[in-house]
Amino acid sequence: MLVLLIMVVPVVGCGEPTAPSEPAESTPTLKKITLADSPVVLDLSPLLPANFEHLDAASEGMSNKDMGLGPEASEVELFFSEEPYEMIYGLLTIFESRIEQAGADAIFRDEQQIKSLIAESIKSGFTEEDIEFSDIQTQITYPNIADFAVLGEGQITMYGISAGFDILWFRSNKVYVYLYSLYLSPEKQSLVPLAREIEHRIGMFSQ
Repeated sequence: MLVLLIMVVPVVGCGEPTAPSEPAESTPTLKKITLADSPVVLDLSPLLPANFEHLDAASEGMSNKDMGLGPEASEVELFFSEEPYEMIYGLLTIFESRIEQAGADAIFRDEQQIKSLIAESIKSGFTEEDIEFSDIQTQITYPNIADFAVLGEGQITMYGISAGFDILWFRSNKVYVYLYSLYLSPEKQSLVPLAREIEHRIGMFSQ
């Protein structure tokens, strides 16, 4: 990385000497964000209604290891409401390489892949019911969050049961955040305000 240093040389006049200037206040150095900061960055407890509880992802079979995410991803943070039923979970990755960033950006822009992910996630909740899924409604939008964000929402109603699966992925410089919501009720929590707060928290670190 090239840093351009601009030096300003003051012109000294012949008049009376000026009073010495006050020392400039030092700017606090921000901590560089790492995967170890994910529990703080992804803590949704203060943002969700009281009926949500913060569960241990490993105890629910949804840890990084359980899901095969690998060392490039953080641990999963999981939040659950029994009534109405909704599970919200998230993780983040930090890509220093421009090649890795380009690959992640391409996935964010692949609407067909996002729709397929939503459909498969909804179907997996009914694998034992032998139900044909031909009418899953999906919608892709791009909320104004960080550098780039994509929101995918999918719903289906069958035999009086409403089910849905939403995703919200966004990039803030080198940090990529992945939020998911699985719900079995017409009621659901929007992922957008959660993502905006996470974006704000990421801004409190350096990258």
